[in-house]
Amino acid sequence: MGEVTNRYSMRSLRSSLVSDTLSSRNSRFSGVRAEGTRTAYTAAPRRVLNLTEAESVRKEWKPRAYLGKETSRERKRRRWKERKDMWKTGDIDRKSKEDRVSWEFLPDVVLQQVFQYLSYKDKLSAGLTCHFWRRILHVSSIYSNLAVSGQSMCTWRYDIAKRDYEAVLDHMKVSAALHAIGFKLKSLSFIPTENLHNIVEFQVVMSRFCMINNCKLPNITSFCYKFPCDFARKNNEVDIYGTGGMILQNMKNLLECLPGLKRLELIDLQLDGFDTEHSLDEVSEVCSRSLRSLKIVNISRQPFSVLAVSSFMNLRVLVISPHNLGDDLVECIAHMKKLRHLQIITNAYTECVPTPVDYRIWKQCRRSHPKLRVHLITEGKHKKELTFQTRAPVKSVIYDTPYTKVTQFSINLVVELYRTDLEVYCHQRLPRFTRSRSFHDRADSCYIYLIRQCPYIHTLMIRERISSCTVLLLAYTGKNLRYLHVRRNAIILKCDWPKSPDWSEEFYTWLRRSSKNYNEMEREVSQILGFRWYALTDKQFKLTRVNPNYQHYYEGFEEAN
Repeated sequence: MGEVTNRYSMRSLRSSLVSDTLSSRNSRFSGVRAEGTRTAYTAAPRRVLNLTEAESVRKEWKPRAYLGKETSRERKRRRWKERKDMWKTGDIDRKSKEDRVSWEFLPDVVLQQVFQYLSYKDKLSAGLTCHFWRRILHVSSIYSNLAVSGQSMCTWRYDIAKRDYEAVLDHMKVSAALHAIGFKLKSLSFIPTENLHNIVEFQVVMSRFCMINNCKLPNITSFCYKFPCDFARKNNEVDIYGTGGMILQNMKNLLECLPGLKRLELIDLQLDGFDTEHSLDEVSEVCSRSLRSLKIVNISRQPFSVLAVSSFMNLRVLVISPHNLGDDLVECIAHMKKLRHLQIITNAYTECVPTPVDYRIWKQCRRSHPKLRVHLITEGKHKKELTFQTRAPVKSVIYDTPYTKVTQFSINLVVELYRTDLEVYCHQRLPRFTRSRSFHDRADSCYIYLIRQCPYIHTLMIRERISSCTVLLLAYTGKNLRYLHVRRNAIILKCDWPKSPDWSEEFYTWLRRSSKNYNEMEREVSQILGFRWYALTDKQFKLTRVNPNYQHYYEGFEEAN
């Protein structure tokens, strides 16, 4: 297999393995023959799993025995004295069951994970609880992440002009914190909401700390800065503002002190042309070889091709907006052999209408860089459509917005452009729109058409109303379908598909019988997929996220080194 991968490109290898992939998946079914990419609906799936329903045994509730007339204060005092005597004598094994599950007796590994989610101030406050938690403050791993907001390490002062208290950065607190945990930090994030002055002052203090001590912070491997470009709101309308000037210069001075940076995220800076051209100069000089992941979303307001990306030789993941991706940048990406994933993201603050890259450039890029994987993603609360790239090697199409509906036009466009490349098609988040329950108004036929025309789809995420019969058809038709995420509340228990001439009577009878209840549907889908499958609740669906950078390997497929 290694010789084949060295001779052929990824697309040629896929076409050579298509028959083997389809036949291996169809071997689960009895009486099913693979004819190209078509599925023969002649028989019900063969039962390969022994699924037994777990019977829930309901335990009778028994009240706890009443222990005399001891009050809560006396009980707490008695338990504290017993615990104190145990620690004095060293007899820890005699602790009661209630003492073992107490918060203070949590393992150090669990406490370290909990402390990582707290802010610096909350960590110091939690360390004053007891001497068990005080020990965790001396573990360096809990200080690996530092998220700075507009009120971090601030003191409140009264402003006479505003007649209100405002947060002012305390330089002594910041300096003391940097001397204590500065060299323990591994991730640094700036997430301002409205008070930008404190963020700028914090960056200035960090830069001066490195300059005075004549040292840098090589342990910081991740840096994130998200500019609040919508901080000015008037009459329920969002005015988009950009950054630049001293705010941008202070951030660039701080990036010069981070030579070990591996992940950089600059989100919604909305710069002008000159600032965009020189925004990555300092980073390319310091960490051009160490950077692995770069995310620049809406780094400019107008269309501008960020050619400085090509200076990072070891880049693996690039996340960029469509109006910052030009023909010349795609030509440079074709020569970045270590780049594996290119995510083209559109969010609510992408104002301009970008021009897609010329299809001839993408065609040349496919030949020069066959391992490149492109992902089209839209996120945020908006109704904008994706910027489709013709002839691009698009592997994922992800809608991370609650307002986008599945239409026949969008499905036809995806199938026409990415029929032989598409692997992931997802609609994340819960929907914020209503749709008719009628079969002709739903998206059942759109999803069936998508799964039939795109045989390499392995992840499908559906949030709109579909019938239980459609769920069975999707699982039966998808040749490489592995991850099927469907909302349980959006499934209609009904077999509303008319009998097709391609379906046998046995298959249609199985389809109607399995569509009557949730348990039968889940059991049949589990038999088809080969593992236990369940429909998701709304809470589970909301928490489910798809990682487009995860590459799914097919049976018999091996990527060339």
